[in-house]
Amino acid sequence: MTEIITNIKEYLLIINPSISEVGTELIDFVIDEVLDRIQLYLNTNNIPPKLERILANIINTNLIKAQNNTRNDGNVEQTIVSISDNGQSISYSNEIKNYFVCASDNELFSGFTALLNRYRRVKVVNTEHND
Repeated sequence: MTEIITNIKEYLLIINPSISEVGTELIDFVIDEVLDRIQLYLNTNNIPPKLERILANIINTNLIKAQNNTRNDGNVEQTIVSISDNGQSISYSNEIKNYFVCASDNELFSGFTALLNRYRRVKVVNTEHND
């Protein structure tokens, strides 16, 4: 998996040379998140090397979305979720993490689901274990 991540990072630099301005923590988070979702979507732990460039495009799109949710000082934009008056507590939410948790596969994969479907494994259920 580390070889795939290294290749994706190289492709990201080719696709978007200014990607190095984004923090490495954010890049690593988005790469890990997208790879986890891809593995779940494809029903496999093995990602074919043919998908590395496609994944780099997907990750680049999501990095741009994540970058749009960060302020100029590099901190993540947080919205106020709840306010308590007498207890004087304010709760914030992290918009970037919220996006990755709530985004549908089609939204997260930026319309690449048609290409990914070719590599998707069918989930087989054995009726013996479904009693």
